[in-house]
Amino acid sequence: MKALALLSALALLSTLPTPISGGPIVAACYVQGSLAVVSVSFYATSEYAELPALGSVLAVVNVSRGAYVSHLGDRIEVLVPDPPLNVTVTYLTELFEQEGGVYTASLYNPYRVLLVYLPLNAVILEVSNLTRFRRVGDYYELEFPEGRARLSYALVEVRTEGARVAGWVWASVAAGVIAGAAAMGYALFSRWRRARELEAMDERDRAIIEALKSGPKTPQELISATDMSKATFYRRIKRLVSAGYVEQVKKEGKVYYRLRERG
Repeated sequence: MKALALLSALALLSTLPTPISGGPIVAACYVQGSLAVVSVSFYATSEYAELPALGSVLAVVNVSRGAYVSHLGDRIEVLVPDPPLNVTVTYLTELFEQEGGVYTASLYNPYRVLLVYLPLNAVILEVSNLTRFRRVGDYYELEFPEGRARLSYALVEVRTEGARVAGWVWASVAAGVIAGAAAMGYALFSRWRRARELEAMDERDRAIIEALKSGPKTPQELISATDMSKATFYRRIKRLVSAGYVEQVKKEGKVYYRLRERG
Protein backbone atom coordinates (compact mmCIF):
# COMPACT_ATOMS: atom_id res chain seq x y z
CA MET A 1 0.00 0.00 0.00
CA LYS A 2 2.79 2.43 0.91
CA ALA A 3 4.69 1.57 -2.27
CA LEU A 4 1.57 2.08 -4.43
CA ALA A 5 0.86 5.42 -2.78
CA LEU A 6 4.45 6.50 -3.34
CA LEU A 7 4.40 5.60 -7.05
CA SER A 8 1.10 7.42 -7.57
CA ALA A 9 2.44 10.47 -5.78
CA LEU A 10 5.65 10.60 -7.81
CA ALA A 11 3.64 10.40 -11.04
CA LEU A 12 1.52 13.36 -9.93
CA LEU A 13 4.39 15.46 -8.62
CA SER A 14 6.39 14.99 -11.82
CA THR A 15 3.78 17.12 -13.64
CA LEU A 16 4.25 20.16 -11.37
CA PRO A 17 6.10 23.22 -12.72
CA THR A 18 9.73 23.97 -11.88
CA PRO A 19 10.11 27.13 -9.76
CA ILE A 20 11.16 30.37 -11.45
CA SER A 21 14.67 31.54 -10.57
CA GLY A 22 14.50 33.46 -7.31
CA GLY A 23 10.85 32.52 -6.83
CA PRO A 24 9.18 31.41 -3.59
CA ILE A 25 9.54 27.99 -2.03
CA VAL A 26 6.66 25.86 -3.34
CA ALA A 27 5.71 22.49 -1.88
CA ALA A 28 3.25 19.95 -3.26
CA CYS A 29 1.83 17.32 -0.92
CA TYR A 30 0.12 14.17 -2.20
CA VAL A 31 -1.97 12.57 0.54
CA GLN A 32 -2.92 8.91 0.81
CA GLY A 33 -4.43 7.94 4.15
CA SER A 34 -2.08 9.00 6.93
CA LEU A 35 0.94 9.21 4.63
CA ALA A 36 2.03 12.14 2.49
CA VAL A 37 4.63 12.49 -0.22
CA VAL A 38 5.92 16.07 -0.26
CA SER A 39 7.86 17.66 -3.10
CA VAL A 40 9.62 20.93 -2.28
CA SER A 41 10.99 23.15 -5.04
CA PHE A 42 13.30 26.11 -4.52
CA TYR A 43 16.10 28.06 -6.21
CA ALA A 44 19.42 27.34 -4.50
CA THR A 45 21.85 30.26 -4.66
CA SER A 46 24.42 28.84 -2.21
CA GLU A 47 26.10 25.50 -1.63
CA TYR A 48 24.12 24.68 1.53
CA ALA A 49 20.44 24.96 2.39
CA GLU A 50 18.31 23.59 5.19
CA LEU A 51 14.66 22.87 4.47
CA PRO A 52 12.07 22.50 7.22
CA ALA A 53 9.82 19.49 6.68
CA LEU A 54 6.16 18.70 7.22
CA GLY A 55 5.93 16.12 9.97
CA SER A 56 8.81 13.75 10.59
CA VAL A 57 10.63 12.63 7.46
CA LEU A 58 10.52 8.87 6.93
CA ALA A 59 12.68 8.88 3.80
CA VAL A 60 13.91 11.14 1.00
CA VAL A 61 12.77 9.44 -2.20
CA ASN A 62 14.02 11.78 -4.91
CA VAL A 63 16.29 14.82 -5.39
CA SER A 64 17.30 16.89 -8.41
CA ARG A 65 20.48 15.93 -10.22
CA GLY A 66 23.40 17.97 -8.93
CA ALA A 67 22.08 18.13 -5.35
CA TYR A 68 22.66 15.85 -2.36
CA VAL A 69 20.52 15.51 0.76
CA SER A 70 20.38 14.09 4.27
CA HIS A 71 17.45 14.25 6.67
CA LEU A 72 17.27 14.67 10.43
CA GLY A 73 13.71 14.26 11.69
CA ASP A 74 11.95 17.54 10.94
CA ARG A 75 14.48 19.06 8.52
CA ILE A 76 16.38 18.22 5.35
CA GLU A 77 19.92 19.37 4.63
CA VAL A 78 20.69 20.07 0.96
CA LEU A 79 24.17 20.34 -0.54
CA VAL A 80 24.53 21.97 -3.98
CA PRO A 81 28.19 21.84 -5.09
CA ASP A 82 27.58 24.03 -8.15
CA PRO A 83 24.93 26.70 -7.48
CA PRO A 84 22.74 28.36 -8.59
CA LEU A 85 20.32 25.51 -9.31
CA ASN A 86 16.60 24.81 -9.35
CA VAL A 87 16.24 22.03 -6.77
CA THR A 88 13.34 19.70 -6.04
CA VAL A 89 13.42 17.39 -3.02
CA THR A 90 10.73 14.73 -2.56
CA TYR A 91 10.23 13.00 0.76
CA LEU A 92 7.82 10.63 2.50
CA THR A 93 6.25 11.63 5.81
CA GLU A 94 3.49 10.40 8.12
CA LEU A 95 1.50 13.60 8.41
CA PHE A 96 -2.03 12.63 9.46
CA GLU A 97 -3.39 10.95 12.56
CA GLN A 98 -6.24 8.51 12.07
CA GLU A 99 -9.15 8.04 14.44
CA GLY A 100 -12.40 6.34 13.55
CA GLY A 101 -11.83 6.65 9.81
CA VAL A 102 -11.04 10.38 10.04
CA TYR A 103 -7.57 11.66 9.11
CA THR A 104 -6.46 14.87 10.82
CA ALA A 105 -3.34 17.03 10.52
CA SER A 106 -2.63 20.13 12.62
CA LEU A 107 0.62 21.66 11.46
CA TYR A 108 2.72 24.70 10.79
CA ASN A 109 3.36 25.11 7.07
CA PRO A 110 6.93 26.46 6.72
CA TYR A 111 6.66 26.97 2.95
CA ARG A 112 5.49 30.06 1.08
CA VAL A 113 2.96 27.97 -0.84
CA LEU A 114 1.72 24.46 0.02
CA LEU A 115 -0.44 22.57 -2.49
CA VAL A 116 -2.22 19.57 -0.96
CA TYR A 117 -3.69 16.94 -3.29
CA LEU A 118 -6.49 14.68 -2.05
CA PRO A 119 -8.12 11.82 -3.98
CA LEU A 120 -11.62 12.41 -5.36
CA ASN A 121 -13.18 10.10 -2.78
CA ALA A 122 -12.05 12.40 0.05
CA VAL A 123 -14.63 14.40 1.99
CA ILE A 124 -13.21 17.39 3.86
CA LEU A 125 -14.54 17.74 7.40
CA GLU A 126 -12.43 20.64 8.69
CA VAL A 127 -10.04 23.09 7.08
CA SER A 128 -8.39 26.36 8.01
CA ASN A 129 -6.11 28.98 6.45
CA LEU A 130 -7.12 27.92 2.95
CA THR A 131 -6.50 30.32 0.04
CA ARG A 132 -7.76 28.24 -2.89
CA PHE A 133 -9.66 25.05 -3.59
CA ARG A 134 -10.25 23.44 -6.99
CA ARG A 135 -10.39 20.15 -8.83
CA VAL A 136 -7.30 19.26 -10.88
CA GLY A 137 -7.77 16.09 -12.95
CA ASP A 138 -8.24 13.15 -10.59
CA TYR A 139 -7.44 15.15 -7.43
CA TYR A 140 -8.70 17.99 -5.29
CA GLU A 141 -6.09 20.73 -4.90
CA LEU A 142 -6.01 22.80 -1.71
CA GLU A 143 -3.63 25.75 -1.48
CA PHE A 144 -2.31 26.95 1.89
CA PRO A 145 -0.05 29.96 2.63
CA GLU A 146 2.77 29.88 5.14
CA GLY A 147 1.50 29.54 8.71
CA ARG A 148 -0.66 27.30 10.85
CA ALA A 149 -3.16 25.07 9.14
CA ARG A 150 -5.53 22.23 9.94
CA LEU A 151 -7.02 19.66 7.61
CA SER A 152 -9.36 16.82 8.49
CA TYR A 153 -10.90 14.45 5.97
CA ALA A 154 -12.51 11.05 5.52
CA LEU A 155 -12.53 8.66 2.58
CA VAL A 156 -15.77 7.36 1.09
CA GLU A 157 -16.15 4.23 -1.00
CA VAL A 158 -16.77 5.16 -4.62
CA ARG A 159 -18.98 2.61 -6.41
CA THR A 160 -19.72 2.20 -10.10
CA GLU A 161 -22.42 4.87 -10.07
CA GLY A 162 -19.62 7.16 -11.16
CA ALA A 163 -20.76 10.65 -11.90
CA ARG A 164 -23.50 10.70 -9.26
CA VAL A 165 -21.08 9.65 -6.51
CA ALA A 166 -18.34 11.95 -7.78
CA GLY A 167 -20.81 14.85 -7.85
CA TRP A 168 -21.87 14.11 -4.28
CA VAL A 169 -18.24 13.97 -3.14
CA TRP A 170 -17.51 17.26 -4.94
CA ALA A 171 -20.50 18.93 -3.31
CA SER A 172 -19.52 17.53 0.10
CA VAL A 173 -15.94 18.77 -0.26
CA ALA A 174 -17.03 22.24 -1.36
CA ALA A 175 -19.54 22.43 1.47
CA GLY A 176 -16.92 21.23 3.93
CA VAL A 177 -14.45 23.86 2.78
CA ILE A 178 -16.93 26.73 2.98
CA ALA A 179 -18.57 25.65 6.22
CA GLY A 180 -15.28 24.71 7.86
CA ALA A 181 -13.58 27.98 7.01
CA ALA A 182 -16.55 30.06 8.14
CA ALA A 183 -17.69 28.18 11.24
CA MET A 184 -14.48 27.32 13.05
CA GLY A 185 -12.86 30.75 12.91
CA TYR A 186 -11.44 32.19 16.06
CA ALA A 187 -12.44 29.31 18.36
CA LEU A 188 -10.35 26.74 16.52
CA PHE A 189 -7.44 29.10 16.11
CA SER A 190 -7.41 29.83 19.84
CA ARG A 191 -7.44 26.11 20.58
CA TRP A 192 -4.47 25.49 18.29
CA ARG A 193 -2.61 28.43 19.79
CA ARG A 194 -3.13 27.11 23.32
CA ALA A 195 -1.93 23.68 22.19
CA ARG A 196 1.18 25.25 20.70
CA GLU A 197 1.90 27.10 23.92
CA LEU A 198 1.80 23.83 25.83
CA GLU A 199 4.34 22.13 23.59
CA ALA A 200 7.39 21.10 25.56
CA MET A 201 10.39 23.40 25.33
CA ASP A 202 13.64 23.00 27.18
CA GLU A 203 15.64 25.70 28.99
CA ARG A 204 17.62 26.69 25.89
CA ASP A 205 14.47 27.24 23.82
CA ARG A 206 12.96 29.32 26.61
CA ALA A 207 16.19 31.31 26.96
CA ILE A 208 15.98 32.37 23.32
CA ILE A 209 12.32 33.33 23.64
CA GLU A 210 13.00 35.31 26.83
CA ALA A 211 15.85 37.17 25.13
CA LEU A 212 13.57 38.11 22.22
CA LYS A 213 10.83 39.52 24.45
CA SER A 214 12.76 42.80 24.64
CA GLY A 215 12.81 43.10 20.84
CA PRO A 216 14.48 41.75 17.66
CA LYS A 217 18.10 40.68 17.96
CA THR A 218 20.91 39.58 15.68
CA PRO A 219 22.26 36.01 15.94
CA GLN A 220 25.39 37.27 17.71
CA GLU A 221 23.32 39.22 20.26
CA LEU A 222 21.25 36.12 20.99
CA ILE A 223 24.33 33.92 21.30
CA SER A 224 25.79 36.36 23.82
CA ALA A 225 22.51 36.71 25.73
CA THR A 226 21.92 32.95 26.01
CA ASP A 227 25.54 31.84 26.41
CA MET A 228 25.22 29.12 23.76
CA SER A 229 27.68 27.87 21.20
CA LYS A 230 26.99 28.87 17.60
CA ALA A 231 26.09 25.31 16.59
CA THR A 232 23.63 24.89 19.48
CA PHE A 233 22.08 28.30 18.87
CA TYR A 234 21.47 27.71 15.16
CA ARG A 235 19.90 24.31 15.80
CA ARG A 236 17.55 25.81 18.39
CA ILE A 237 16.62 28.94 16.46
CA LYS A 238 15.83 26.95 13.31
CA ARG A 239 13.57 24.67 15.31
CA LEU A 240 11.76 27.66 16.84
CA VAL A 241 11.34 29.23 13.39
CA SER A 242 9.99 25.95 12.00
CA ALA A 243 7.55 25.64 14.93
CA GLY A 244 6.25 29.15 14.35
CA TYR A 245 7.45 30.82 17.55
CA VAL A 246 10.17 32.95 15.95
CA GLU A 247 10.62 34.55 12.55
CA GLN A 248 13.69 35.73 10.67
CA VAL A 249 13.76 39.22 9.14
CA LYS A 250 16.36 41.21 7.24
CA LYS A 251 17.00 44.91 7.81
CA GLU A 252 19.75 46.98 6.22
CA GLY A 253 21.58 43.82 5.16
CA LYS A 254 21.53 42.25 8.62
CA VAL A 255 19.62 39.19 9.83
CA TYR A 256 17.42 39.60 12.89
CA TYR A 257 15.18 37.21 14.80
CA ARG A 258 11.98 38.28 16.53
CA LEU A 259 9.00 36.66 18.18
CA ARG A 260 6.24 35.86 15.72
CA GLU A 261 3.01 37.69 16.48
CA ARG A 262 0.61 35.13 17.89
CA GLY A 263 -2.60 36.99 16.98
